Amino acid sequence: MGRTALVDLTTGAIRIEETNRDNLRKFLGGRGLGAKLLFELVGPGVDPLAPENILAFTAGPFTGSAWPTASRLHVTFKSPLTGAYGYANSGGFFAAELNHAGYDALVVTGRAAHPVTLQVTDDEITLRDASDLWGCTTSETQRALLGDAPGVRAGRVACIGPAGENLVRISAVINDLGRAAARGGPGAVMGSKNLKAIHVRAAGRPALSSEFKAAAKATTQKLNADPHLDGLRRYGTLALMDPKNLSGDQPAKNHQLVQVPFIQKVNAAALDAYLVRHKACYACPIGCSRDSTVASGRYATELEGPEYETTNALGPMCWVDDPEAIIYANHLCNEYGLDTISTGVTIAFALELHERGLLDDDELSLAWGDVDSVLGLIERIAHRRGIGDLLAEGTRQAAERIGPSARPYAMHVKGLELPRQEPRFAKGLGWATALATAGPITCTVCPRSIWRAPGTWPAKSSPRRSCRS
Repeated sequence: MGRTALVDLTTGAIRIEETNRDNLRKFLGGRGLGAKLLFELVGPGVDPLAPENILAFTAGPFTGSAWPTASRLHVTFKSPLTGAYGYANSGGFFAAELNHAGYDALVVTGRAAHPVTLQVTDDEITLRDASDLWGCTTSETQRALLGDAPGVRAGRVACIGPAGENLVRISAVINDLGRAAARGGPGAVMGSKNLKAIHVRAAGRPALSSEFKAAAKATTQKLNADPHLDGLRRYGTLALMDPKNLSGDQPAKNHQLVQVPFIQKVNAAALDAYLVRHKACYACPIGCSRDSTVASGRYATELEGPEYETTNALGPMCWVDDPEAIIYANHLCNEYGLDTISTGVTIAFALELHERGLLDDDELSLAWGDVDSVLGLIERIAHRRGIGDLLAEGTRQAAERIGPSARPYAMHVKGLELPRQEPRFAKGLGWATALATAGPITCTVCPRSIWRAPGTWPAKSSPRRSCRS
């Protein structure tokens, strides 16, 4: 049976106890357990950026085991964007490391007097001064804590960048360099607590029964043999670029359009030119992630990704058709600790406001497709500089500050920016987007056909320009 750690950063008190078994039965997975903890520990009157809010890192019952695709990290908090239930989910290896150290949940509350890191091992949890890391990017923070060789000996890190430190409401918690628990602003909650990073280092892995190993192996074999996953293995989530554009489900220019004429420049085949290798999260046989490299030029960088939603948000939504610029914008968001989805939607919001004569900047053109404006706004948002201070509040609060004329162009539900689907594409999708408990975090897609390889979709489509009525 696993443990739950409760850390009060205000007092420095750390309590480790066995996880309530009834909670594990009644509230399934990391998401269920996190929601129960939030309901128990945070009242409705608590401000999301107050010390009384929690930040709960939870793992599911199969996390860290041989069971395929089960080792996701779940982060739960009261959202600074919506003012209500917030959660974010991330892949990689951090959640598995947390489970290997013996924890179902790590619950952080309070606010440290100065920046700190949380050091977690099988035997103890300690707080260490992190003043020297404050202001560092996420990759600089990980290198400082792990060196250049994360893994079994060094452990795993989840941290914030300058955006979280500056309480940017669309900021993320970044783990394993390129994995983001992003939606709803968990980075801002972590920054409000003066918590720069969590470093988990497990001594080993828990023993598994032979029956469990056999079942996990059989399930893995089924996944490996499933042809519906071929597109996902080959292209990752970028496999969505072509079919969504074909069907009118490719949001563009802040949802003014639902298709783009330059899809061949930013689809899976185009981004394959930058593919270095395929990679997988812990115990996942699919390997839908990818390491990409822009070898030279202005946008030279390396990163894990990009994924579909990032590519849409920083590409078609902002009318950017340069794949190298999209990859570099993704890199900047990772370094600063920003949610790529909310960041792209917020920038598109700003570009449309400029188009409508409602927003200007002395240094940036704010023109559709202007890469300098997109990259410049990412930097300004992360550091709350210039109009970035306004946009760092997210589209809903920024629109409220600008006035009623800006509100029709803020693409959000409950304060959380829309995911990269077109809600008017299908009635069920529209209802799911509008009624989601924590705002529009999860997309609604067809599990049977979504991962077909590009080129195998029906050729029926009709370009649609959307209206906001």
